[in-house]
Amino acid sequence: MAVVAVTGSTGAATTSPASPGLPLAQPSGNLTAPDVVARVVATRQGLNSFSVPIHFNLVVHKGVSVSAQLDAVRYFQSPDKDMLVMQSMPPMARKFRNIYTGVGTPETWLAQYDVTFAEDQVSNSQSYKLKGVPKGTSSVGISYVLLDVASDTFAPTSAHVFYSNGGTVALQFENEAVNGIYRLPALETIDIAFPDYKVHAVAHYGAYEINAPIPESIWQSSPQPLPT
Repeated sequence: MAVVAVTGSTGAATTSPASPGLPLAQPSGNLTAPDVVARVVATRQGLNSFSVPIHFNLVVHKGVSVSAQLDAVRYFQSPDKDMLVMQSMPPMARKFRNIYTGVGTPETWLAQYDVTFAEDQVSNSQSYKLKGVPKGTSSVGISYVLLDVASDTFAPTSAHVFYSNGGTVALQFENEAVNGIYRLPALETIDIAFPDYKVHAVAHYGAYEINAPIPESIWQSSPQPLPT
C-alpha cells in the first residue's frame, strides 16, 4: 500500500495540548500519519474517563431479518479501557456487545498499529485517511483498519475494520462538543458483515459524564471479540 503525503494547509484548526478542543493555527508543512494520530490524542488531553448511555436500533440478518432495540452504557478509561455494558440484550444481539473490543482507543493506536496514510488520501482534503496495520498478530483477527479524521477538529468521523476471515465492521460518527471541549459521538451508524450474519444499527448517545470515577467492577468482565 503506497503512502501518500498530505499537504497541511496553513491556518487549518488543530488543538492546544494546554486547552484541548480550542483551535490553534496548524503548523505549516506536512503532517505524517502518526502526527495526525498524535493530534487526535491531543484533543482528548484531560479526558480521563467517560460514561454515556446509548440506545440502539438494530436489524440482524441471519437467514431472516429481525429488528430489536437495546440499551447500554459505554465506559471509557484512559488509556486503553473501552467497555459496552448491555442493560437489555435480546439473545439475537449478544454478538453485538463486543463491537468495540480489540480495536483500541486513540491513546493506544500508535502502539497497536503501524499507521500510514491510506492510498486514496489526497492533498488539501477535508479529512485525513489513515490505515492501521496491527503490529504482530491481532488477538481478535483484525487485518487492518481504515480511519477518517476531520482535518479541522481532528475528531474521527468514520472507521472501517477488516478481519482476516473477510468480515468487516463499518462505523460512521456524528460528533458533538461535550463540555465545550471534547468532540465525541452523538450518533453512530454501524454495519457489521461476517460470513454467518449481518447487523445494521443506529446508536443514539445520551448525556456524557466526564471524568467521574468508574467502578472497578466494570472492568472485571472480559468481553470476547466479535465472532469471526
